[in-house]
Amino acid sequence: MSTGTCKGLLLGALLLGLAACEDIAALDLGGATTGENLALRNATLGDGTIKLVPPPGFCVDKRSLRKSFAIMARCDTLGGNLNTDAPLAVITATTLAVTGPAQVSTSDVAGASETVLQQDDDGPLALVQVKGAPPSPDMRDTYWRGAARVGNHVVGLTIYEAASGQDLGATAPNLLIQTYERTQEQSVVALVALQDNSATGGPKQTNRGLLSGLFE
Repeated sequence: MSTGTCKGLLLGALLLGLAACEDIAALDLGGATTGENLALRNATLGDGTIKLVPPPGFCVDKRSLRKSFAIMARCDTLGGNLNTDAPLAVITATTLAVTGPAQVSTSDVAGASETVLQQDDDGPLALVQVKGAPPSPDMRDTYWRGAARVGNHVVGLTIYEAASGQDLGATAPNLLIQTYERTQEQSVVALVALQDNSATGGPKQTNRGLLSGLFE
């Protein structure tokens, strides 16, 4: 298998495997009902070097956290405070450890079952707007995906809009770009801190498969 083909298959698994995630389908877009504050301002993913930072007005849902996966939603829908006019939407993030100089392009992001409506390889993210099957009937069947390198990981982002809300237009991909840029900036800080502590023992490396642990 060629490197390009392998990369495409891995990224396809990374981004499209989220469609069956029960955490997304169960998330109440209308607001938190438990009375518990589930909102986190950021989260650490991957090997500790990915510092996921949502865009303004969004928080990480602490129920969703996995080693390489998180859901972000408007802070007030998670029991937190709404300090901006953030739209009603859900953003997912997934990380995948990679090696070598492989680059991410829009051809890696959309899946075979999705129809590509728009694509953009010119910005910091490889972005595509697709029509497909969202993880919940409360979400629009048109949504944006984006992916890019952050250190030694690929970060995949998807934004789903509320079906009953107003079409976000260019705001949707811009929110993904903001998430990536904020995550990139803070992940550099996290990597430096991890390297500074490496003399006392860093995270153990294993020889398990590249996709192993992706949804643990």
